[in-house]
Amino acid sequence: MNEITRNQLAAMLLITDAFALFCFTGSISLITAVGLTAGVFLQMLMAVPLIRLGGISEKPAYIFYLIYLIMWGGLLFGMQWKTSRHIYIPYENSGGIWGKLLISGLIAVVCLYISSAGIKAMGRASLIAAFIGAVCLLTAAVSGLIHLDPENLVRARSGRSLLEELTTGFALSGGTGSFAILLGITKGSSSKNAAVYFIGKAALTATVTLTSVIVAGGIMEITDFPVVTAAQVSQPFPSQRIDSLFLIVFAIFAVFSIAVQAALSAYILGELMPKFVRFRSSVSLLLMIGAAFLLWKVPLNSVVIGIGSLAALFAVPLIVMIFNGICARKGRT
Repeated sequence: MNEITRNQLAAMLLITDAFALFCFTGSISLITAVGLTAGVFLQMLMAVPLIRLGGISEKPAYIFYLIYLIMWGGLLFGMQWKTSRHIYIPYENSGGIWGKLLISGLIAVVCLYISSAGIKAMGRASLIAAFIGAVCLLTAAVSGLIHLDPENLVRARSGRSLLEELTTGFALSGGTGSFAILLGITKGSSSKNAAVYFIGKAALTATVTLTSVIVAGGIMEITDFPVVTAAQVSQPFPSQRIDSLFLIVFAIFAVFSIAVQAALSAYILGELMPKFVRFRSSVSLLLMIGAAFLLWKVPLNSVVIGIGSLAALFAVPLIVMIFNGICARKGRT
């Protein structure tokens, strides 16, 4: 049985959420921090139908989530391609499309190894990865507070309204599909499991966005990836910057984020086609790489992505809950 614990659920999902924030493009301001953090609590309210269901286990809904996970996995590959150019991964400067294929192939091999071990094993490993990431983020946050320049809070402007920031928050929350599946195989109360995840996500979102504003607020208008820039500019130690640790965390989170989508896609394929035993993870990863080439030019904060996240979190679970209620009434009559 692939049952996981509450902490493993939160770790796997928060790694994906953190990686999406790392790849955030455009300026970040205090309004961004408020909008994205408030959006997390709005998502928690909208997840009530999903929480009451205890996760998704209906096969018709599985088809939607399978497509969703493959698309989100493709977007994660695309995020990695775009952001890697900014953190100086050499292949991107000289390899072109072949460089993308090469690094995608290498990531796919690692993801295949991780995902083939099963969701439970991945959950245990994700706790270690999440701990390393937390150390990196907290170090950057503390460094930003120590060297706080109040003018950065005023200089940082995103050019987006609070409503637009809420929409951006949904677009960054592509992990809602993973949440819908993982919730059903997590031990304990669904409401408590969901609460731990969403509270952790709100804390993560607030920490990352506020740290970016504090550290990189003065140069926000000339940077493409504010979170990456904040990690590069932050200098918590006299002789070494934290960007070397961030590069390691970025690579680990990229691999884990994609591996989670691959493992869950393989899990759904197994539920839909029990006789399809071999190469499920391989097929999932190949489909994600194909989706990446189709979607890599789509902006991360696209309204379409936000609608997809909303459907995975709220619309599809609500439809399933209503359908189950209708079937239960017919059964009683």
